[in-house]
Amino acid sequence: MISRSEKIQKVASLAAAEEKHLMQTMGTSKQKLDEQTDRLGELNSYRQMYKTKTHGNGAVAPAHWQDYQQFLARLDLAVQSQQQIVKDGERDLATHKRRWMAKRQRLESLERVIERYQREEQVGRDRLEQKVQDDLPKMQNSFMHKS
Repeated sequence: MISRSEKIQKVASLAAAEEKHLMQTMGTSKQKLDEQTDRLGELNSYRQMYKTKTHGNGAVAPAHWQDYQQFLARLDLAVQSQQQIVKDGERDLATHKRRWMAKRQRLESLERVIERYQREEQVGRDRLEQKVQDDLPKMQNSFMHKS
């Protein structure tokens, strides 16, 4: 006969596999966010470097000035786009983290239930063993008196 703790253990095993998968998904999401954050940093650094380098040269021809302004506008759009990608990544990471934490809490609850059931089952086995030990001398005496 399968004990209650063994039945719950099967459920806990499935929950542990799901928790592990969610943790891996969260890790992947964190890695992607880090990559996108790095890319945003690179874009910002490049923009700052380009802006500083151009201003450091002094006078700029009007034709080059227009190209420079257009390039900076495109770079600003790229930065804004990358900022949105980072925000989306942060939102995704937060979602994955909430899901993982919920699954982790459920798994911990199941583990506590299993431990409680195992303790109760052990108490039951101990009582049965004590009863057998208590009844054994009585049975031996009864058997000896009948012989």
